[in-house]
Amino acid sequence: DASEFGANKVIELIASGSTIVVTNENKHEYVRLVCQEKMIGSIRQQINSFLEGFYTIIPKSLISIFNEQELELLISGLPDIDIEDLKANTEYHKYRPNSLQVNIEYSFLLVEFIV
Repeated sequence: DASEFGANKVIELIASGSTIVVTNENKHEYVRLVCQEKMIGSIRQQINSFLEGFYTIIPKSLISIFNEQELELLISGLPDIDIEDLKANTEYHKYRPNSLQVNIEYSFLLVEFIV
């Protein structure tokens, strides 16, 4: 059973599962199925929504070319921001590197991400 918006709902862990008595022989399978439902099944809709968005960024057919560290980098970005690298690779339009607005932005980045 699960509670959904205050109403109890029976969740079949396997086909006709509500008619199967849990015994000493099948208790490990029952616990495995309950854990699977609690950890995966109960958030399946959220997982599917996440994956739908994720696959718009990285197509499903390309996932296998990345290892876990590369995927983490793609999802989270660099753990540290190199301000000097950012300055060296920034293209300015209607501003110059020494413009007040640009210096304020770099000061903010230094305080926010470095200090």
